[in-house]
Amino acid sequence: MSNERSESKRGMAVGAHGVSKAFGDKSVLREISFDVCAGEFVSIVGKSGCGKSTLLRVLVGLEPLTAGRVDGVERDAARLVFQEPRLLPWASVSANVAVGLGGREGAAEVAEALRDVGLGDRGGDWPSKLSGGQRQRVALARALVSHPRLLALDEPLGALDALTRIEMQALLEEVWRAQGFTALLVTHDVAEAITLSDRLLLIDNGAIALDIRIDLPRPRRRGDAAFAALEGRVLDQLFGRTATT
Repeated sequence: MSNERSESKRGMAVGAHGVSKAFGDKSVLREISFDVCAGEFVSIVGKSGCGKSTLLRVLVGLEPLTAGRVDGVERDAARLVFQEPRLLPWASVSANVAVGLGGREGAAEVAEALRDVGLGDRGGDWPSKLSGGQRQRVALARALVSHPRLLALDEPLGALDALTRIEMQALLEEVWRAQGFTALLVTHDVAEAITLSDRLLLIDNGAIALDIRIDLPRPRRRGDAAFAALEGRVLDQLFGRTATT
């Protein structure tokens, strides 16, 4: 894969306008509004239960809105990757990836998707033979095989060990840069969001508490002073701390 952003495959622009979501009497999202540019990588962070996963599901149409509207999302060009790989245990790796084609034949596309995630030689294996990180790579390949313009990711790396997680972050950034899709990532890991994103949205109590652009050069190093300062700013907001000088 090329390290340059693809200009031939652009992502889709997404707009949320006054988005609200309630489950019965419980209000989860409260009049959220923001725009995402085509090809932008946006992370959504926040504490457990803040509404970030609900927001992602609303954006891709898996949950109906209570109020407001979402513009720009083409359902047939959007894919969602979950925290669990959700692979079919009775199907080969290639067959699992082919599920992403929706019944359409595409052996060459499946092989390409597996190569893109570093599993070009594992198509004939069973999921049970793969590590946790490899199974998540298969899930990513399944989402990428249809060449989506929007890729939504709901804490896809949360169950991985620390080293595998860093490896998968690098892979995710690589395929995003190569294919140019719009990426929406839900994560509870602030450092992960800063590592990957053009922009970070912090959700608190169902509303946007912080919306910041991340202008650090890529690839990003967690030990850099600018990285640490940005992470500290987000954590201060997240935990209601007063910044010190």
